[in-house]
Amino acid sequence: MQEDFTKMVAFAIEQEANAKIFYRNVAAKSTQKTIKEMFLKLADEEERHEKMLTEVLQNRQQELNFTESEDYGVSETVEPPTISDDMSLADVFAIAMKNEEKAMIMYQKLAKDAPTPETKRFFEELAKMEQGHKLAMEQSYTDVAYGEVW
Repeated sequence: MQEDFTKMVAFAIEQEANAKIFYRNVAAKSTQKTIKEMFLKLADEEERHEKMLTEVLQNRQQELNFTESEDYGVSETVEPPTISDDMSLADVFAIAMKNEEKAMIMYQKLAKDAPTPETKRFFEELAKMEQGHKLAMEQSYTDVAYGEVW
């Protein structure tokens, strides 16, 4: 069973690393300073996830505890924008919230397929973490995309 957990965490680490690389690549191509900075911050966040999971794997520790967040489903109503030089800040948040949504769903699926109750709880906690990040990106998106409401 420990081997299954190790494989699942290694897969999650790979996904976090891919997200980090994605954000850094977009930042490198961006000509807008604010957009570049936002994508670099997102990359740093993914790197923190990657390090946390690597530490879990090295210590064989499955205990995590994240607070459950609301899920207003904003991300599910937005199509991911095309990455371009003239992206708006709302586009950055839209991309980020869609990526957090995908990560949340991935961890929910890993929890569903978990071989043990401990592993299931571990991935449920990671799904809660991503749900919290998704909520933060959704709030930022609505603040920027619908600024006229405020």
